[in-house]
Amino acid sequence: MPSTKEISLLPNEENNNSLVARLIRWVMTVGRVVIIFTEFIVIGAFLSRFWLDRKNSDLSEVLRQQKAIISSTKDFENDYNSLQQRLLYIKNFYKNQPKYVDILNSLISSLPNGIYFDSFSLVRDRKSSLISVMAQLYSYQEGPLVNFITNAKLNPDIAGVEVQKIEKKTRDSKFYISVAITFKKV
Repeated sequence: MPSTKEISLLPNEENNNSLVARLIRWVMTVGRVVIIFTEFIVIGAFLSRFWLDRKNSDLSEVLRQQKAIISSTKDFENDYNSLQQRLLYIKNFYKNQPKYVDILNSLISSLPNGIYFDSFSLVRDRKSSLISVMAQLYSYQEGPLVNFITNAKLNPDIAGVEVQKIEKKTRDSKFYISVAITFKKV
């Protein structure tokens, strides 16, 4: 049988302590440790993938739920913002309007007992911003009408009183008066 030759990189027993033999043994030992450590890292990454996949699917589900909530409240939010804008517009609009309630209260304070309104209208002059009241009044006696005109002229909120017509109808024994009252700027 012919002899076979073997090639081995490992040092012979004769050269066990030589520098090359020690270097090869060190490289083999460190190489094994590095390979084992690398395998542990690869196995850890492989196993952690299952945990990360589960966490990713859970987060995706939470994200889908939150998107559904946001899309379902979108119409409500649009309605709410629209309402806020309309309320702001109304607030700004009425901020520049005269105080009609104050004007009516001032007029009522000048009104004696026994005076009745037949018709009543408020008119606002756009140029001067003055408010005028056009009223048709009646009374069964002459005294309350005189008192009303006097009280209106003495009222500090009223700029002017103009009596347009006074008449007495005998068939119903009422005194009718048409008056235009102009209020001062509020």
